[in-house]
Amino acid sequence: GAAAAVEAAAAAAMAPGGKKAEQNGSRGRDRSRSDERGRSTSGGGGAASSSGISGSRGAAGKPLTVKKARKDIFASELGYKDESNPFGDQSLTEKFVWKKRNEYLQAAGLYKGTSKEQEVEKIQSKVREIFQVKKRRDEREVEKQLLDVQRQEHDKERHDELYDDWLGAEDTFHLDNAKSRSLLRIEQGRERPIDLVVKELAIVEGTEFDDMGILDKPPHRMFTEMGLGEVEDMMTDIEVNLKADKQHKAFWKAMQYACSEALEGKHREKAGGRGFGSGVAEGVVSEIHELLSSKSKSELEDMLIEIKASLQQGGEGMDTQFFDAVAAKIPLFMAHAEINDWHEKARKKSAAREEANRDSAEAAPRASPPAEEASEGEWDDLPEGGKPPSERGDLSPMLEPLSVLEEERYGDGACSPVLEPLSKYDEQDLLDPDDDERLMRQVRQTLVEAFAEPSAGAAGSKDRGLDRSKEDAWVASEKARGMESGEVSFNAAGKGSADEFHGEVSLTTKSYEWEGKYKPRKPRFFNRVKTGYEWNKYNQTHYDHDNPPPKRVQGYKFNIFYPDLIDKTKAPIYYVERDPESPETVLLRFHAGPPYEDTAFKIVNCEWNTSHKFGFRVVFDRGVLQLYFNFKRHRYRR
Repeated sequence: GAAAAVEAAAAAAMAPGGKKAEQNGSRGRDRSRSDERGRSTSGGGGAASSSGISGSRGAAGKPLTVKKARKDIFASELGYKDESNPFGDQSLTEKFVWKKRNEYLQAAGLYKGTSKEQEVEKIQSKVREIFQVKKRRDEREVEKQLLDVQRQEHDKERHDELYDDWLGAEDTFHLDNAKSRSLLRIEQGRERPIDLVVKELAIVEGTEFDDMGILDKPPHRMFTEMGLGEVEDMMTDIEVNLKADKQHKAFWKAMQYACSEALEGKHREKAGGRGFGSGVAEGVVSEIHELLSSKSKSELEDMLIEIKASLQQGGEGMDTQFFDAVAAKIPLFMAHAEINDWHEKARKKSAAREEANRDSAEAAPRASPPAEEASEGEWDDLPEGGKPPSERGDLSPMLEPLSVLEEERYGDGACSPVLEPLSKYDEQDLLDPDDDERLMRQVRQTLVEAFAEPSAGAAGSKDRGLDRSKEDAWVASEKARGMESGEVSFNAAGKGSADEFHGEVSLTTKSYEWEGKYKPRKPRFFNRVKTGYEWNKYNQTHYDHDNPPPKRVQGYKFNIFYPDLIDKTKAPIYYVERDPESPETVLLRFHAGPPYEDTAFKIVNCEWNTSHKFGFRVVFDRGVLQLYFNFKRHRYRR
């Protein structure tokens, strides 16, 4: 009905005609809006009742007109009148008539008129349609509200799941960090009691360590040997692990209970109180302790249930104070039983691992003992060189064939060298093996000293057997960069004495803790020193370019190479030390971790300019420590 009214209004606006058609079009649009926006006054939103129009006659028996019927239906069903409606339309109940269209249809003989009953029925059907639309709209609103509630519940459940996952991930993160800290302290030899407890749990879960040793007694027995402050620290550590380690929650609860009892016992001892309870005689305390310690956790639970049942029933002659004291101590021994179970599991796994290591060590093939050297008299009995290997008794050392095919082709020992007799050679041409090795070492040492590069740093006998090719390549690369204006090489060892000494300093031999594991070595380096003239007021007055002032050191550039540094996370450091020989110079010492020794240089004692704008640079990147600095320039004042 609303769509028909809108179409009728649009057609009336487009058709040529008078002002009445446009007014009727506006009434049609207003009536369509009233159909869409009207609210139901019947309370249920059902189909429009026909009680307002019981027939075509009124109460007085007079026939009703269509206009009157429309007004009655609008007033009874919708509550709208021309005088009062939410649209402000005073012609709301009037029917729109498309006169021009009807005239065209009549001229064409196609116009069909409608009776009054048909008009009233059409009005009622439109009202029923309006109520159905309102009902569907209310149902959609209810469905939308239900969907919103379901969506909110779903989002809340999903948020709760994500929050639980996040809490689990956070607990796992804290647990992993606690385990890592404990294992790191154990590796570095600064473990705490809680670290050994964490190690036992890790061994039970299958983690293997280089040292599979564990506590020689259950962890709860450590509390008796600790002081009050140590027990309090232990309680803090246990609470942290109880919160983080959900997998071993029963174990940590038992540890917490045992630690709290030990803490209370320490306070009682400090106050001078008794340990077991006021209802137990001193003579039977040890017997009760031994009895409860020998029980398992399930047996202790059954015992606690029996004691509580006996106390509830009561009886003549029952020492209730004694049984109350014993029942109060049973939870402590239940916690001890839980801790003992985990300790026993860790002990068995540790023992099995150590036994497997011993078996593998015994099963390893032992090195064959060295063959006994033949005496001088046995050399005379050796066979002649012309005999085949089979007739010579295979006195030559056995060598592996080049392939399986050659072994099948030539047989065993066919590829071994032939052992020649001594009589075939002149005695002057023969060399003793020890003399030959000594001569070869002397030749190698001579070649090393002859081709050693002094500018690459102090590479003495300590570098023998080490691969320094990477450092040599870095030195060559740095040397290929050349020198800037006023720079010269600063790599030779210092010579002279007092103020004249300038260069690398030979440090006294020092022993390091890591010498047994790594071979100490001097780092390679390639340094530069910058010199120049100072044209201050004084020098400008007393000197010129033909007679320049003496050059002075203006700065240094140090490049120290540490390619094999073990701990690359710790950068090398440098120290400036006082020179005991002269106040004009200082010692610049470079220190790094294993396997490098300290190296030092004697430089000019001047104030450094530590501003990056003036070339200051201290960087450790990819194994190279760079320290560049210039000295401050002091202005000459009269």
